[in-house]
Amino acid sequence: MSTFPSMQRGLTRKNLHGIWAAIHTPFKDDGRIDFDALRENMRRLHAARLHGIYTTDSDGEFYAIELDEFRQLADVFAAECLRLNFPSMMGVTWVNTEGITQRLKIAAERGIMGAHVGFPFFMPLNEPSRTQFWHDVSDAVPDKFALIHYNTPRQQHVLTGADYRILQERFPKVAGAKYPQSTADVFTDVMNQAPDLSYFAGEHVLVPFYMLGARGCNSWLTGYNPKYMLDLWDDLANSRWDIALAKNRRIVAFANMVGATLSETGNFHGIVTKAVAAGSPFLVHGNRFSRKPYMPVSEAAVAMFKRRAAEEFPDLTYNG
Repeated sequence: MSTFPSMQRGLTRKNLHGIWAAIHTPFKDDGRIDFDALRENMRRLHAARLHGIYTTDSDGEFYAIELDEFRQLADVFAAECLRLNFPSMMGVTWVNTEGITQRLKIAAERGIMGAHVGFPFFMPLNEPSRTQFWHDVSDAVPDKFALIHYNTPRQQHVLTGADYRILQERFPKVAGAKYPQSTADVFTDVMNQAPDLSYFAGEHVLVPFYMLGARGCNSWLTGYNPKYMLDLWDDLANSRWDIALAKNRRIVAFANMVGATLSETGNFHGIVTKAVAAGSPFLVHGNRFSRKPYMPVSEAAVAMFKRRAAEEFPDLTYNG
């Protein structure tokens, strides 16, 4: 049985919430996806009682997965989520609308419940192009499929409160946003102008943004220690503000250590968080291989990270 039956029946603006796990796409040494490792890691994340799971954003290396392989990944990911009754989403960002709508249709046809949608990212879109984009994306999926805007600053358009008001009013399939921004006054304006959407904050600002109206977190830290994130969520749900703020400060300090230890000569995003997961006994370890042109973090850096985490952050270290 699902721990969260309301979301299992369908993701909506009203029920979408909680700590959702960003699962990495594990690759074998020959570059193929390791589907056995993927299934095992999904089972471990589900057993931790996380609220939901998603793949193929930056942690899932969406940019490295062509359409045929996305279809294979969706087959395995959807089947395991359905077997586990695990609320599910996939990232579908691509360089053009056709690539995005193809991925949306694949995900929806297999029973995935929603998708993170980022704008095509090579060059900016004018206003008519952005409006047409959302019409095309909405038309590609059934009514019960939840669309989540991926509001990453690494793309050309970071949406404002006025932008989200338009999405809220014109596109009922848009349920919310993955909102990895950090500015409180901007987020307050977003909440004021489009309060019906469900916004998911990053770990680094989860506590203050929760106080402002955020309803969840799309979490890379769940691959390292899911219990820490779930305990933090319980603190928030029960208004233990001082405890929650102290944990949020520890997450920020931990993230700074991660960057200093694992970025090496310029690693970013999913490349780094794969190394973080490899530094924990929680998930299957053979998932630090990344596709070219992005090289994985070195074994030496991972070993240093593990030592520093054990010494400086025993409270965040996963102990089973």
